[in-house]
Formats: sequence, structure tokens, C-alpha cells
Amino acid sequence: MKKIIGILFLINFVLISCIPTEHPVQPHERGNVATGSIEMGSLYPNQVFYSLESNSVVSSNLFIDWDIEFSCIPDTFAIKLNGARMMRVLNTHKVKFDEVSANDTAGIATDSWQYDNPAGVLDSTAIGTWWEELKPNEAISKQEIYIIDRGTNERGKHTGFRKFQILGLENNTYYVRFSNLDGSNDVQIEIPINPSKNFIQLSFNDSGKVLSIQPDYNQWDLLFTRYSELLYTNDGVPTWYGVTGALINSRLVKAILDTSKPFDEITYQDVKGLQLSNKLNVIGSDWKWYDLSKGVYSVLPNKVYIIQSVNGFIYKLHFVAFYNDKGVKGYPKFDFQKL
Repeated sequence: MKKIIGILFLINFVLISCIPTEHPVQPHERGNVATGSIEMGSLYPNQVFYSLESNSVVSSNLFIDWDIEFSCIPDTFAIKLNGARMMRVLNTHKVKFDEVSANDTAGIATDSWQYDNPAGVLDSTAIGTWWEELKPNEAISKQEIYIIDRGTNERGKHTGFRKFQILGLENNTYYVRFSNLDGSNDVQIEIPINPSKNFIQLSFNDSGKVLSIQPDYNQWDLLFTRYSELLYTNDGVPTWYGVTGALINSRLVKAILDTSKPFDEITYQDVKGLQLSNKLNVIGSDWKWYDLSKGVYSVLPNKVYIIQSVNGFIYKLHFVAFYNDKGVKGYPKFDFQKL
């Protein structure tokens, strides 16, 4: 009898030892709802870089501080315009600098001027493919001369034109030339690539200034700024407008609009399967609308944005105000929460 009991005990032990140990499922830890606020100003002169993880402004600058920017992202050679200024460019297809003047703009159709793709697609910039051959650490330029319309300042005043030529890229340095359309203030300048940035900026002011305006590419999620957007008139005519909103750090950040539930009800389980986008303007400006009859902006809190940050965390965010406590526009406020 004892022998039978011992055998049964042994069998029972073996069976139990073969059953995988069950571990309790840990709930997904959510952060607290936080509130962020941005000071763009009533004329939106400020560009503000923001980190969701630290809930803080990383840096800010005046959008009028710079004109064009040069990619520092590996294996990309894009040169972009400052969309906050509504800048545009005309390729003359000439290669002799002295032959380009204001006469090259006479009689030019409006649609001959090019704007950067507002989605931030680096192979669809206004300047476009400026090189004719790529080699290791080198881009051989087509030497074409562009006329750049510098756009306007925060008060809508036009800031002039420049003619601009890309001389090439070598040893991680861009070489460019620019001047006034009459050839005065002729400058050649070097723009070194900074691998910790997405872009390095250049101002045409004075004799040219190379600027490191953007924070390091892994330090910010959102940029609050003016930018250029292709919209449609009431008659369906595509027209470029200056708008104000939020752009993402499209190198590392992704986002999508979600209107399936109110902000308070959205959970990680609701969004974990969503396909997020790295389009620069995926958040954009239409989280608010302008009431022509009242002359005021209203935010749309039912528009919830799901954002994957530079650190890989998933957040939900919606805007709750566009005016500060004194009733001045240009002060976006938003609630967000790590899911």
C-alpha cells in the first residue's frame, strides 16, 4: 500500500512540474495627465521646440532668424526653405552666376515658383535634386542658380530676394554662394554638417550666418511654428497659405489623429495597433478653426493625437486652448498623457 501511494505521489509530482509556472500579467503603466503650454506670441514670431517626456520647452527662436537649412541626416542631401516665412524658389537652370538677375523673374508664372512639400518629404523639396553625382562623402553639384524669395516677416513685410548656388558637398561640409539679385554682397560660405542635428540653418543677413538653431535630434518631439501649407480656396483652387500649428520631429517621432473616443477614454489597448505616420505636418494646424463671424479661434478637443515620442513612448494629446489668460492668441495649451 505504501508502495502504491509513493508511486502515485511521484506521478503527481512529475505532472505538476511539467505545467508552466503562471506569472501575473503586469498592467500597462500610464503616466498622469500633464498640461503643456507654448508662447508663440500674438503674431506667432516664435518657433518653439518641445519635449513630451520632460514636459518642457527645449529651445526657441524667432522664425525670421534664418532662411534655409541643410540636412545633417546620413545619406540625405536635402536643402529646405524656411516655411514659416512662406519662402519659395525659382530654378533658373543657368550655371553662370553673373548671368542671373531680377530679369529672370519677369513674366514668370506663379506656379513656376516652388515650395517645400509640407509633409517634410526630403526628396520633394523646392530646391530638389541639386547634385548630378554622389560619391562617398561627396556630392557633385549641377551648379544651377536659384532665385530665392525670402518671404515675409511676422508683420507680412516682404524681406527680399537672393540668388543662390550650391557649389557642392565635400568632407561633410556644404559649400554655397549667394548674393543680392544685382550681384552685390556676393558671399561664399561653408556649412559644416553636425551629426547631432537634423538640419543646420543659414541666414542670408549681412554676409551670411551659419546657425545651429534646432536642438539635438533626440531631444525634442514637437515644433510649434508657422509653416507653409497647400490648401484649397472655396472655388477649389490649390493655394499656398501660411498656417500656425505643430510639426513633429519626423526623424524619430510618429503620430496619427484619433477621433474614435474622447481623450479621457483612450487607453493603450485602443492605440497599440495603429499605424502611425512620420509626415512632418501629421498634427498640423487643424486642431483649431477660425470663426469669421466672430473673428476668434476655437480649439477642437475631440481631435486626439497619438504620438510615439523620440524615446519610443506612446502619448495621447489634445489641445485645450489657443489663447492665454489675457485673451491673447498664439499661446497653445494642450493636455497629454503617456499610455
